Amino acid sequence: MLAALNIRSPGSSDLTPDGRSTAGCGSRTATTTGPPPRRNVGRCGPRTTTATRVADTSADTGLDVLADRLPKAPPTTPEPNPYDSEVPFVTDTEEIVAGYAKYLSYSDIRQVAHAIDTGAAITVEYIATSGNRTVRTLSDLELDPPYLDAWCHLRETERVFALSRIHGLMPA
Repeated sequence: MLAALNIRSPGSSDLTPDGRSTAGCGSRTATTTGPPPRRNVGRCGPRTTTATRVADTSADTGLDVLADRLPKAPPTTPEPNPYDSEVPFVTDTEEIVAGYAKYLSYSDIRQVAHAIDTGAAITVEYIATSGNRTVRTLSDLELDPPYLDAWCHLRETERVFALSRIHGLMPA
């Protein structure tokens, strides 16, 4: 059957008509009368080109060059926030908190974002849906916009706080 399809079995001959080895190029090899394949092209054999050799040798020197340039680079400032206060946000968490906590100053927004990112406790002035103003210490903060999931030390349970109802921060 292999002869009818003009395909040689793997053990029949491992040499092409021009004397090159076909070992490792697959389990069956089709015999053709066309020109022999170019060397180092395709799936049979390693490909070593000048580009890969240059990239391999320049990787070590590239890191050294970058390490030398890094201390000399000018400091970059973050993009300004979208609320036109001309004060840039340092982290994405700050930007998210600022989008929902409309009653907080920029420094309070930064403190809340820092507490979320680091796991620190904060004390907030919170206005409940009933209108009651309470002071609560919150820990284990988790941001779920527009809400803040946290452990409330006043109620001693996990609660969900709307960022829009936080009206101020106090030292913890």
